[in-house]
Amino acid sequence: MKMVLVEWIDSCEPQPNSEVEKTDFPEPQKIFQCGFLVFEDRSYITVAGGVKPDLGTYDYVIAIPKVAITNMSEVLVPEPPKKRKR
Repeated sequence: MKMVLVEWIDSCEPQPNSEVEKTDFPEPQKIFQCGFLVFEDRSYITVAGGVKPDLGTYDYVIAIPKVAITNMSEVLVPEPPKKRKR
């Protein structure tokens, strides 16, 4: 499983969001997401912040549309240590 750093753009709205003056219009947010690339197809990727291999589950999972991705690079990490036999 690859570890990736994804730079992507997301929508943004002001808080509170009524009677907003033109000078206070929001801009899209730049977001950096780092995690395990657990799924990819032609329209989106899915990144998980944590993986529990013994349970076969994932934590902090997000799907990011590929049209929103401005950059993605693989993060090189060493292999996790193997369990010792007792």
